[in-house]
Amino acid sequence: MTPPIRVRFAPSPTGFLHIGGIRTALFNYLFAKKENGTFLLRIEDTDHERSTQEFEDEIINSLRWLNLNWDEPLMKQSSRLNRYQQVLDELLREGRAYQIEEAGRSAVKLKVTKEPVKFNDLVHGPIQFDTNFIEDFVIQKSDGYPTYHFACVIDDHDMNISHVIRGDDHVSNTPKQILIYQACKWKVPEFAHLPLVFGQDKTPLSKRHGAVSLVTYRKDGYLPEALLNYLALLGWSPGSNQEVFGLGELIQEFSLKKINKTNACFDPEKLKWINAEHIRKLSHDDYLNRLSEFLAGNPIMNHPRFKELALLYQERIRTFQDFLDQVPYLLTDKLHFDPEAIEKYLNQEETRFYLEQLKKNLDQEIDFSKPQELESLLRKIAEKLGVKAGALIHPTRVALTGRSVSPGLFELMSILGKEITVKRLDYVIINFKNLKV
Repeated sequence: MTPPIRVRFAPSPTGFLHIGGIRTALFNYLFAKKENGTFLLRIEDTDHERSTQEFEDEIINSLRWLNLNWDEPLMKQSSRLNRYQQVLDELLREGRAYQIEEAGRSAVKLKVTKEPVKFNDLVHGPIQFDTNFIEDFVIQKSDGYPTYHFACVIDDHDMNISHVIRGDDHVSNTPKQILIYQACKWKVPEFAHLPLVFGQDKTPLSKRHGAVSLVTYRKDGYLPEALLNYLALLGWSPGSNQEVFGLGELIQEFSLKKINKTNACFDPEKLKWINAEHIRKLSHDDYLNRLSEFLAGNPIMNHPRFKELALLYQERIRTFQDFLDQVPYLLTDKLHFDPEAIEKYLNQEETRFYLEQLKKNLDQEIDFSKPQELESLLRKIAEKLGVKAGALIHPTRVALTGRSVSPGLFELMSILGKEITVKRLDYVIINFKNLKV
């Protein structure tokens, strides 16, 4: 009978959860769910000087926000010091470890056997280490705390971990951990080392590549399912051209055999594209709820037609932050005009005349709640002037928004309402020659 699949994500609460860690958690989660196994969370907080409750809370909250929920109560290494000491005492009794003096205090080293360490990596294939290059190493520090290698092995054994799935930067840790397994006479789990995530300059992803903390992406208005979707594609291929996946689809398609051996390149623009695709897939109600949660406390939500405005942008924004960046004209009476938009669409004297004609006609009885009536009126004016509709549409958009790109002009006019629309047209007409200043 095949042993049950049990995997773990084991972050240290010494900093914010970053992209590489999230991807490791995701691959463990996908593998567990695909194989009807168990996904576990362990907090490796034996670095008591750097570990903080703040970072631990952030890790837990981030995983919950991502819907990467663990199946059993989380384990904390700091609560298991007695267990580590128990195993250590047994190794000392059997002569597999020995004490040394370190800074005047006792530490413990493991005796390294001189037989090669071999294992079959489920991503890279057979790997072998020559233990002649591995000296006896510390498994308990002089402060009484276990080293990373020692605590990690004991935890994985006690948690019945069947597969250790982690980044390539841990390959060099594996021989020491296997030596500890062998010293304890325990079964060694399977190992799968994932390609690292690099920046576009081909160096390991770090702060200099921009936002790499999950907290930052969350504040910038990314969707959790979009982040997971994109991170899954960093080092894993579905074997098809499909790029947009829900979590359920990722579980169905996932396999360790489809993980690439080469390092992945993090592309912020591709992440934004995938996020935009997920925003478009949301139902209107879900989209509005999530956008409202992101905008909590922002005065833009007080606009009487906020919902209509928000829905106008669902097909246009890539992140929720884009919404805030693209609608500042609703928050102020004084527009900031894009110089390029002015140069392109408000540089001809006849344009001012076109805007005057539109403003004059808007003074008549027109139902601003109906965008189709506004469009019909503008097109009639253009026809009367003997110009294409674009000769009015483009400068009107700049007059109302300060920029050359926006959602549908007539829907936007309807949301702004007659008073603001006329006021802004009037401002551009009066200040036509001075807008560049």
